[in-house]
Amino acid sequence: MSKLLIIEDSKMLCGIFNELLKKYTNFNFDIATTYAQAKKFLQTTRYEFAVADMNLPDAHNGEIIALLNKHNIAPIVFTAIFDESFREGFETSKIVDYVLKERFENIIYVVEKLKQLQANKDKMVLVVDDSALYSSFLKQNFMLHYFKVISASNGKEGLEKLELHPEIELIITDYHMPVMDGLEFVREVRKKKSRKELSIVVLTSDTNSYTTSRFLKDGANDYITKPFSRDEFYARIYQNVETVELFESMRTSFNEDVIELLSEVTEFKSSETSSHVKRISEYTYLLSKLLGMFDEEAKMCGKMSILHDIGKVTIADAILCKPAKLTDAEYEVMKAHTINGHKLLESAFHGDPKVGKIAREISLYHHEKWDGTGYPKGLAGEDIPIHARIVGLVDVFDALINKRIYKDSWTYDDTLAYIADNAGKHFDPKIVKLFLSNINCFMKVVHKYDDSGSDSGYCKINN
Repeated sequence: MSKLLIIEDSKMLCGIFNELLKKYTNFNFDIATTYAQAKKFLQTTRYEFAVADMNLPDAHNGEIIALLNKHNIAPIVFTAIFDESFREGFETSKIVDYVLKERFENIIYVVEKLKQLQANKDKMVLVVDDSALYSSFLKQNFMLHYFKVISASNGKEGLEKLELHPEIELIITDYHMPVMDGLEFVREVRKKKSRKELSIVVLTSDTNSYTTSRFLKDGANDYITKPFSRDEFYARIYQNVETVELFESMRTSFNEDVIELLSEVTEFKSSETSSHVKRISEYTYLLSKLLGMFDEEAKMCGKMSILHDIGKVTIADAILCKPAKLTDAEYEVMKAHTINGHKLLESAFHGDPKVGKIAREISLYHHEKWDGTGYPKGLAGEDIPIHARIVGLVDVFDALINKRIYKDSWTYDDTLAYIADNAGKHFDPKIVKLFLSNINCFMKVVHKYDDSGSDSGYCKINN
């Protein structure tokens, strides 16, 4: 949880900040009313963010800013006094923003700005500029607002960085560069990423309207003419970040609907119950966290895991629901559900590469085996994507301990013994070790969604 320090001598404003921060944010925060009190807080606590009044009872001339900078904190300055000398200093100082205490709405602005800064920690920006000096200047300005930043010295290198980091949400690029200039770079980026997925802001010293119109027609979202003020820079940047956030929000909502719909189709068509996919989702999330994934990726992996058998909707009922062992020919047909699922998910998540990649890998590879004897590609070891290795294990675990149309349930002891025996053969040994060491966590999920007495309403074969 991010730690915040508010430095404000007005009791009324302290009360308002206290109320708003508790109600609308997840910040862990302290409030200091004097320079001395702030200094004590800073000696014992590491803060990431700060909001500071420049004029305090024991420090009238903005000394609090220097103190915060000494502790590597760039504050939002909330002040009743503002003059041109301060504006000039703002261009080079370690200050995130300055806000006047002239309206109540500005307090809301400060709280929203804090939330934005916190969100920026998960946003990646690509700076493309052949000038080391200018590139450093841009990076410093982005980092001041907590963005993650990578850089490239020309368009060709920029494309390589984009390939390595598909999570990039914003590109700021110069026009005149060697190897590949900004205009060609924008055109190439737009072949890979739409405006909904990624914003491009162009830096140019050309005031020719023809130049800027070419950039906008060929895929840029916006442009900034050099030289520019820091105020203008951040205004343009946030305008473009918010555009991507809006589309991301719409995409996320759409993806949730698609996932739910596809999982319901799978349950309806196959012999699995709804509790099977719920268990798979929770097992997958737990195991992903145990493997050290960040929470966002672990949650995404858990959500996508419920689509692991989506390809079964393409398999005939006579094979899918057969209450006996499949023939060799039938088994070959059944194995095609992995490839068919991959194709279905390519269409479902075409516009979202991050989500689609995880979903497709799980669907295609969850029947691969560590020793290379699985299907459909015969991948081995770490060539099998980690998300698929996780789902591959928990899918077998859940299938064994629960009754299926073609088999009775196994005992827990026999199931765990099978998984242990197949470490290094069927399953990734590292994942098996983590799974068995934390089996109590997974057994809680088993009991939470108990299939005893459940009946597969659709998938039955009448002899």
